[in-house]
Amino acid sequence: MAADFFGDLEPSLQSQLAQVGGGVGEVEAVVGCSSQPHCVAAAATTVVVDDSSSNGSANSVVGANCKAGAGVDSHAEASIADAGEVGGGAVVSGWKRRHRVGKALPERALNSARITALEQTLRDFPARANGEVIVPEVGVTFDSIFGQAYDFYNLYSWERGFGVRYGKSRLNVERVKCMQEILCGCSGKPQATNSHSTRCLCPALIRLLRSKDNGWYICKHRDNNSHDLSASFGERAHWPSHKHIDTYTKDLVKHLRENNVNLGKVYSIIGSFFGKMENVPFTKRALKTLCGKISSEQADDDVRKTIEVFPEMGAADPKFTYNVQVDDDNRIMNLLWTTGKGRAQYHYFGDAITFDTTYRTNVYDMPFGLIVGVNSHFQSVIFAGVLLREEKVENFEWVFREFVKMMSGKNLVTILTDNSLHQKNPRV
Repeated sequence: MAADFFGDLEPSLQSQLAQVGGGVGEVEAVVGCSSQPHCVAAAATTVVVDDSSSNGSANSVVGANCKAGAGVDSHAEASIADAGEVGGGAVVSGWKRRHRVGKALPERALNSARITALEQTLRDFPARANGEVIVPEVGVTFDSIFGQAYDFYNLYSWERGFGVRYGKSRLNVERVKCMQEILCGCSGKPQATNSHSTRCLCPALIRLLRSKDNGWYICKHRDNNSHDLSASFGERAHWPSHKHIDTYTKDLVKHLRENNVNLGKVYSIIGSFFGKMENVPFTKRALKTLCGKISSEQADDDVRKTIEVFPEMGAADPKFTYNVQVDDDNRIMNLLWTTGKGRAQYHYFGDAITFDTTYRTNVYDMPFGLIVGVNSHFQSVIFAGVLLREEKVENFEWVFREFVKMMSGKNLVTILTDNSLHQKNPRV
């Protein structure tokens, strides 16, 4: 074990140990560590050379702490102090070299066989006597910062009763992030004096460094908060970080919304996972905002799927046609379509039409309109359908203009609409 440990030290420190002459067996005996992986987390090494030793062997003292979470872990950056004199002996101190990532991806590649940090700490929960569920120990690894490490520490802060935020970070010469701190929400100084700021120089944090497989690991953890912790769940929910919804809950909400489960039932289902509604680590407003974003993403995806179906309809109906209007970001704004039957009926019964967009789709909140006429038997016939992003004047102008083009240039004579001001006097 000692050979592996000192093999990662700076070459200059290795030469110092070679001059001392202390064997690996002696060092390992003094360290008192077994060959278990967690014991390689020796924080610092101090070698004291006693020149007065008669047998020529050095009295080597290696200060190490094999307990996870104590001191700086084994991946810390190597550093060698200048040799000094302590009781007549030369002192050399150092710790393991930090891995240099160079050009690397921002996160580690996903692996289904790898156990995540959250899953591992939940597995270890029954063996912990203190009752803590989430424990950010030194050496815990993550695939990414934003997807795993932040959520992991945020869950820990929810259990303890404080909030978190991102702290300072560091980039290497390749402009790749190699260090990130996640701090307590009360860390730092208040920006203004005599203010109601919660910042009180709280030292609690975790520091993350890169691992050899492009992942991240905790190299430092301070859990001593210098302020009162939030006791109730209601108080904890007001920390800004706890309005953030973790990725696991987002996936659950997304699956529920895809199955048309309304907002109230989604919140109740999430509350059942936490025992009761008061224990949910975010507010209902934050959940409503998330559901809005999910609905918007689903709308864009479903509109794209709808357009993919149109060519199939065109193959069955040669006179089927449609038109799409996109914005500057190439996102679909308005969608208009008609069938061959609708175009033929408009040729005979298109003197008077009605157009109404009062109906909005429940999921996407998009106005849906039908251009309808009446045949000689007083039966309603559909000329075209339209989906609008917003009810604006320019959108209605586009609809009527493109509708006339689809109908081979036959102009509109009479349009019956609702009381919407956006549809009055359109420039077709």
